[in-house]
Amino acid sequence: WKNLSGPPCIGGWIPWIGAGFEFGKAPLEFIEKARVKYGPIFTIFALGTRMTFITEEEGMNVFLKSKEVNFELAVQKPVYRTASIPKNIFFTLHEKLYIIMKGKMGTFNLEQISEKLTEELHGQLENLGTHGTMELNTLVRHLLYPVTVNTLFQKGLFPTNERKIEEFHRHFQTYDEGFEYGSQIPEYLLRNWSKSKKWILTFFKKNITNVKITKSTNDNSMTLCQAVLDIVEMETDEQNCPNYGLLLLWASLSNAVPVAFWTLAFILSHPSIHKTIMEGISSVFGKAGTKPELNYMIER
Repeated sequence: WKNLSGPPCIGGWIPWIGAGFEFGKAPLEFIEKARVKYGPIFTIFALGTRMTFITEEEGMNVFLKSKEVNFELAVQKPVYRTASIPKNIFFTLHEKLYIIMKGKMGTFNLEQISEKLTEELHGQLENLGTHGTMELNTLVRHLLYPVTVNTLFQKGLFPTNERKIEEFHRHFQTYDEGFEYGSQIPEYLLRNWSKSKKWILTFFKKNITNVKITKSTNDNSMTLCQAVLDIVEMETDEQNCPNYGLLLLWASLSNAVPVAFWTLAFILSHPSIHKTIMEGISSVFGKAGTKPELNYMIER
């Protein structure tokens, strides 16, 4: 309210918390109401943080082309809160890790990664059996968690014991769903999220040695995680490896699950599109029945 040249600021009567309660109840609804009331650019003050929203294309173009925008500075504090990576370590490694990851995920290597992902996915699908019913979001997680971990980290790293699988699912889902809050709110206020974060860090600490030394049985190549950990250990020390393992795990799964879920949901909701896709698959892999056929239903 003191900055008259800035965008409208939505706060609250409680210091530090500001609009946190109302914003936390239904964030998207809150943002839309603010856009209608205050215009395309506005600021929300919540939990000691000022968040400025730009909701039109013109404003986004100006923002993204601004020389004042610094990605490293923008994500450093959230990275510290969500993965416990110190500021000096983050700035030392960020550019180097960006280059190595861009190389490992580039066009030349993407085909190899896709082949490994497909192989792992076929294995997970065969383990499900030929018939069954499962809630779609649970099915996507059940498939993508082990496929991604075994491909990008280390073959066999994902647990096979049913109890341990369920434990991994529960802790990662808690960590993933609370990530936005964890990036902004002190950890001691998020007991369950903090517990899951520590569980995943411990998981990597126990397995980090095997992750680093186990090479691919097919071509003796390094996984994406191994390439990242090599840089981390070379530039700093081994104690930061589990933290970057946690960050890489979240980055590789957090968007993949909802993207796969909504893609399948829209396909299954439109019979004509579903038919076209199935015909395209059959033209490449053959008709259904030549491989285990899955009949899963989407819960409506």
